[in-house]
Amino acid sequence: MRVGQVLAQRFRVDAQVGGGGMGQVYRAFDLSSGEIVAAKILNDTAPETVARFEREGRALARLSHPGIVRYVAYDVMPDGQPFLVMEWLEGEDLAQRLARTHLTVPETITLATRVAEALGAAHAQGIVHRDLKPGNVFLVGGRSESPKILDFGIAFFGGSARITATGTMMGTPSYIAPEQARSGGVVDASADVFSLGCLLFECLSGRPPFQGDHFVAVLAKVIFEEAPRLHELGVVVPPWLDELVARMLSKEPTRRPRDGATLARALEAETIDDDGLDDVPPRSLGKRERRFLGVVLLGPPASAPPITSTSKTLAVSTPDTMRSVVTRFGAHLELLADGTAVVILDHTSVPTDIAAQVARCALALREFFPGVPIAVTTGWCELGRGLPVGEAIERAIWLLHMEGPVPGPRVAIDETTAGLLDSRFDFVELAPGGCELRGERVSAEAFRPLLGKLTPCVGREHELALLEQSFTNAENEPAALAVVVTGSAGIGKSRLVHEFIERRKRAAAPVEILWGRGDLQRAGSTFGLLADVLWRAAEVKGGEPIEVRRERLAAFVARHVPERDLRRVTEFLGELSGIPFPDEDSLPLRAARQDPELCGEQIRRAFRDFLRALCAERPALIVVEDVHWGDRASVSALEAALRELADEPIFLVATARPEVEQVFPQLWVECGRQEIRLKHLSVKASARLARKVLGDAAETPLIERLVTLSEGHPFFLEELVRAASEDSLGESLPETIVAMVQTRLERLEPRARRALRAASILGEVFWRGAVVHMVGEGDPSSDPLAALVAGEICSKHRESRFPKDEEYAFRHALLREGAYALLTDDDRELGHRLAGEWLERAGETDPLILANHFERGGRLDRAGTMYIRGAEQASARRNYPDAERYFARADELLSGLPAVARRARGLARFRRGQYEDAVTELAAARAQAEAAGDVLLQVELLLDESIVFDWMGDVKRAEELVLDAKARYVEGTSPLVDARLLLGLGRSSHRADRNEEAARDLLAAAERAAELGEEGYETRTIALLLLGFILPGLGRSDEGAAVLDEVIHGCEVRADLLHLGGALANRGLVRACRGDRAGLIADYEQTIAIGREIGQPTLELIGHYNLGEYLYLMDDLPAAEPYIRSAAASFPRPNIGAHPAIVKLLEARVHLYRGDEASAAAIIAAIRKEQVEARAQGTEILAPSEEVLCAMVELATTDASAERWDELEERSTRCSVGQERLEVLEARALTALRRGRRDDAARHLEAALDVASRVANVMTPRLRRALVAAKG
Repeated sequence: MRVGQVLAQRFRVDAQVGGGGMGQVYRAFDLSSGEIVAAKILNDTAPETVARFEREGRALARLSHPGIVRYVAYDVMPDGQPFLVMEWLEGEDLAQRLARTHLTVPETITLATRVAEALGAAHAQGIVHRDLKPGNVFLVGGRSESPKILDFGIAFFGGSARITATGTMMGTPSYIAPEQARSGGVVDASADVFSLGCLLFECLSGRPPFQGDHFVAVLAKVIFEEAPRLHELGVVVPPWLDELVARMLSKEPTRRPRDGATLARALEAETIDDDGLDDVPPRSLGKRERRFLGVVLLGPPASAPPITSTSKTLAVSTPDTMRSVVTRFGAHLELLADGTAVVILDHTSVPTDIAAQVARCALALREFFPGVPIAVTTGWCELGRGLPVGEAIERAIWLLHMEGPVPGPRVAIDETTAGLLDSRFDFVELAPGGCELRGERVSAEAFRPLLGKLTPCVGREHELALLEQSFTNAENEPAALAVVVTGSAGIGKSRLVHEFIERRKRAAAPVEILWGRGDLQRAGSTFGLLADVLWRAAEVKGGEPIEVRRERLAAFVARHVPERDLRRVTEFLGELSGIPFPDEDSLPLRAARQDPELCGEQIRRAFRDFLRALCAERPALIVVEDVHWGDRASVSALEAALRELADEPIFLVATARPEVEQVFPQLWVECGRQEIRLKHLSVKASARLARKVLGDAAETPLIERLVTLSEGHPFFLEELVRAASEDSLGESLPETIVAMVQTRLERLEPRARRALRAASILGEVFWRGAVVHMVGEGDPSSDPLAALVAGEICSKHRESRFPKDEEYAFRHALLREGAYALLTDDDRELGHRLAGEWLERAGETDPLILANHFERGGRLDRAGTMYIRGAEQASARRNYPDAERYFARADELLSGLPAVARRARGLARFRRGQYEDAVTELAAARAQAEAAGDVLLQVELLLDESIVFDWMGDVKRAEELVLDAKARYVEGTSPLVDARLLLGLGRSSHRADRNEEAARDLLAAAERAAELGEEGYETRTIALLLLGFILPGLGRSDEGAAVLDEVIHGCEVRADLLHLGGALANRGLVRACRGDRAGLIADYEQTIAIGREIGQPTLELIGHYNLGEYLYLMDDLPAAEPYIRSAAASFPRPNIGAHPAIVKLLEARVHLYRGDEASAAAIIAAIRKEQVEARAQGTEILAPSEEVLCAMVELATTDASAERWDELEERSTRCSVGQERLEVLEARALTALRRGRRDDAARHLEAALDVASRVANVMTPRLRRALVAAKG
């Protein structure tokens, strides 16, 4: 063709403007219309090419639309070359535009609308374009709002067509619909909609939705993979547009808009909100999960020409036979339009299983198609809602073309898959990266966890022997023993303990094994460690209906606990483990829930009773791992069990990092626990482990290097062995374990790393659903977790805390730390927020876990609320140190606690003995209540404060607060507050020695509280306890005894051991004053036993001290002294609730009574020194009544003046709470008698007897004996 030549006597050729192998394009001048036109002249005269050219001419001749290039003419030159003339277009095609930059959202929508309208016009004529791509959309003038569709060369006329010629493909792989890519697919107008969806996707994101290095890989992705959503790629688009593009790209034609016109209407119906286009799209840690899958690719017979984009050949001839083969392996088969067959096996099995299955599938296919080349690969691929393929297909295509030493078809397998196959499969290396799979042997080797090999427990023979011997001792004595295995992370603590457990399981003697572990996210959560033990033992799963959890726990407890204790133990173990039982017909449970102190004691009692019952059947082996992430309540309960069940066959084994000493100082030392400190492996043991895994073929220098680099650290050694096996052990390695872990994690597929980072946010244990929630995928059945298991990063638990959600754990804490360190700051914050949300929805009951996630996730308000809830739980279980810590954190996060939380914090401080701090907090809460106008809360807080001041000895301030509460309160507002107010008034009157008035108010308080049932139980009980103490002093001993008997009965019915102990102590005093020495001893012995049973050392102290004191006052010193010594021995224990000075003072009184004034004086001098030191710190170690007795000893040992004695007598009248006044008069008399002043002695003793005749006491007999001695 030459310039100036005229075609068909009408079109003058002016210039060549383009061309290729099929023909050239010329700019020409239309002599009839005077327009510039484009003339396309075909050079390739092959029949199929000419047919395509003619089809394009016919299509354009039938179409007339502004969005379709305008047809001008079609003709044939004299030499037989056909040509097509179209309108001349100035501008660029969409491919050229996208090569520079993607389009804006408005530009894309306008473009899509115009193209859809043009397609609609074609579809109305029954024409399907079938090759819509960026190069076939021309932008007139370079404007996106003026597109024109080009090249109808493969258009189909008639509405729909079935692709029947296998080996022939119509369209461009990255833009064709799945039905075009698939052999035998039916193509209609919706195929063009799919192609336009690909264009829109690329316009907005800058990349096609389906990409690959080979057209077969692209075809496979079009068929198998769901296109990513735009928002998953961070593309900011209106949600409706994101959804519309997703519909256009649906694999199922019926889910797409039906044709161009339908799509155009859908686009025109929407409006663009420019203000919303800058919004950040919904964020997640990753929108794509990954699945490990197997791929078998069957290419053309070896005799066929190579596969190219222009020469497609038949790959297989019997697709039905092929489908029947792959179905046996649970695989999915697709025949591509080019003739290639793709088999996908995407089971959720571990990679080794998938590799074996896909290898067997390939070998089976070879039997039916021996002349066909086959490639086998496995790998991690992106997963949408369809089947994933990804780079596994790319490698399979490479394997098909890989040359080997022997020509001909073969089953080629990549080295990754070969590495996953065990010795059953026979393969030989063909080239780097590929092998030939020849067959499968009958014999098999077991799966091995480290590089397919079982790692032995080496270098721990001595430690295992110690554990075995300790267990034998616990079993044979029997005795409760504890061993703590300590060591740094990765040192092999769990490996040692689990080896010991396996040996116990294999032993002939039966043993009950209870196992649990601490968790970083739950660290410090009250009873969290023991709850984990019970959940695992009872096979309880989180998220189950509460009824199911109760049934599981009840069934487990019933296997061990006798019927008489079964209900109580089950209910309070439910309280411990966060599985509450209904309390409608359980008086003990209702009572405990009204009283935090009582609840805590009942829980501890139930746990000890459970262990006692269990040990009656067989020895108990309790294993608790990661105690450094445990909690005080659990640790204390285990210690109490070791102490109280000292003669039971219990063997407690704990593992912990060295920092456990800071978290729980002197852990179980008082119970005689042993400690095994794990050291690094010896050189010999390390070499044995490395040799066992790498095999005898490993060179000695390599083994020596591994041992040297690991320094005997088991985890280091395993990672080094892994690197050596992968030939990735360089000359230098990261110096820290985290860096080494990260190096390993970096070798994971990107999606697996994303899932691993998400999992690390949850802690060492995580769940499939949580990971899915954090990476933004809604299908929990497909994710990268199986790869992490196969790669020995994580393990899958057989049981899960949350039902229907698989539970996993990091294989080692350092793996979790390494993954967590890879998180960006933004992802870390977002991930913790998402984790908190998921756990809350999944049924997580531990508020501390939720608080931790919400705090790290920037949801400070939610975190503060959860910390308050955690503090309240800790307080309810008497774990006041933790409660204070959680309250303090909530205070920081919320910039101040709500009034109700402040009140709870103040009461917790009060119960810890921090009276000043308690007053501060309660006063602050009252100020908030006043600001809010909440009068009822103000009154309750005033009554709370009065209790604290009463315990501080500030009786005046306590009474002022009660009167203030009374002035503010409107009687009848709250029945409970009515009763509490009367209780406060009665207590104040008692402290002021207005006991008649006190008794009246206390009785009224008890009556009001009784009307409230369980809600008023605690108020009524305390009121009656005080009444029982007061009434004997009013000469109403019988009434006092009756009241205390009533309290005792109520406590016994409710199993309220805490208040029962106090009631028995008060009744013991009444019995003593009535001359019932045996009753005194019986009640106090029971008080001591209760204190020991519920782990309440203060009750034990009260029992020993009061019994010792009263036996001394009854003049039975030999009987008193053992109890006094026991009282003194109580003080090294924590939370005793008193100062040792009170027992020292009692010892001084005994010395004085015996006449050993020197010893008495020395003790008092020491007390005074301690008193000065305590006052310097703002505390008092003696109550006013105790101060009277201290002064009594001082006056007696210095033969003080009568004036000082008179002053002390007067003070004793005001400050006595028991028999201090009598003891002062007696001491004055005995001091005079020892100095020969018999008349003075007799006078003072007569005065003492006169007082004794008016008050209940136990001293009258000894006072009479002393008077006889004075007068004799």
